[in-house]
Amino acid sequence: GKKASRTARPLHMQAGGSQAGPSSREEPAGRPSGKKASVPMEEELRGRSWATPPDRVSGRKRDGAELARCSGFWSAEGERAEAAASGSAAGERPSKSPRRDGETALVHPRAELDDLQRGLVRQFVSTIDANEESIVITNPRAQGNPIVWVTRPWQDMCGFTYGEAVGRNPRLTQGERSDPAVVAAISGALQQERPCKAAMVNYRGGEGGPAFWNMLSISPLLHRGQLQLYIANLQDYSYHMGQMVSLTPSQFCRAALHYRRGRRLDAPLTSLSLAKPAIYEADGEHPLQPAPEPPPAQPMMRRLGWNKLVLEPEHLADRVGDALSRIDAQYELAERLASGESVVVSARSGDVVMRVLVSEEADGHYSISCARLSGDTFSYHAAFRQLKAALGEALTQHPLQSRGFVTPPTGAARGALPLARALPALTAP
Repeated sequence: GKKASRTARPLHMQAGGSQAGPSSREEPAGRPSGKKASVPMEEELRGRSWATPPDRVSGRKRDGAELARCSGFWSAEGERAEAAASGSAAGERPSKSPRRDGETALVHPRAELDDLQRGLVRQFVSTIDANEESIVITNPRAQGNPIVWVTRPWQDMCGFTYGEAVGRNPRLTQGERSDPAVVAAISGALQQERPCKAAMVNYRGGEGGPAFWNMLSISPLLHRGQLQLYIANLQDYSYHMGQMVSLTPSQFCRAALHYRRGRRLDAPLTSLSLAKPAIYEADGEHPLQPAPEPPPAQPMMRRLGWNKLVLEPEHLADRVGDALSRIDAQYELAERLASGESVVVSARSGDVVMRVLVSEEADGHYSISCARLSGDTFSYHAAFRQLKAALGEALTQHPLQSRGFVTPPTGAARGALPLARALPALTAP
């Protein structure tokens, strides 16, 4: 593809240009576009694991050479091997499995990258476990913000091989039930070069494929303060959304102030850190973005609760609201602290009034804590035990790299409420 200039401004900042992030829809070429009108929404988005074996991600059998391409790593030897199998002039095949080593992070020949950006891709990939993380990298300095690199888990989750995805915009996984308001909000964040987090309905293999809930974190990658790439981390939240009983999951996009934290690429990035949007700076000597002010300290009081949680705080807040509804408690969102991952919910259960706080811990995990504001201690502890039972598996640790394809336990699948219903108080940006 045509290489972008190092000194060129991002196209969305040029006159007449537009940012085509994961924001507008595209009919994937060569893929079915028919709607599954006969499949009820509750069957498509609830109580399913969405696991798809690699040889069936797009509904057709793949040969060995095509399956080998799924890692997105390339070598001349692999090209010759596939060329011989397909009769083409050139082929594609990985030289080895992805690992935490920038030297193996070779990009597809059609990836639109200049030399600086290729080096940045290798630098970033050297900090992650490409066998475990679902990551897609795009180039905002080229027309259409095309995909330039993906990991194997991204391919399994989204239903496209690296060769099928390269050069296309990440919107290739959007479809009929992808919320246009969320799509527009993501586009706005990218146009302003801001990190953001979104939850939305995507489709494996493009529209017409199986739907899944995508928890998406998008982070700009800068070099000496200039935007070069976008890094997106995906998590399949279909199973977790399926655990909600009284409330309907909502699609959202947030570009919160505290996402604009600066982060360097001088240490391995964990699954937990990749799920937190940030502004990456590749030059170790260039100043980082100023850190946002820390969230205000909460008043000291005795609390009960759970810590070391890894589910996203937005989802935990929804789960708290769902659990309170299930125990017939009245509640409302009291506050969402803009400077941190904190949500305060006020609740009343019988004569007990309590405050439930979802917050980020110092080590990056999350916690849910409850504080009694009024009511006798015995009734408060009884309400707390009810809340714990209703929250269920949300209080257990789920390894981020494997939780996308968890098979729901027997009897866990439940019918969904219509997607249009939402709880604005718990999901508003």
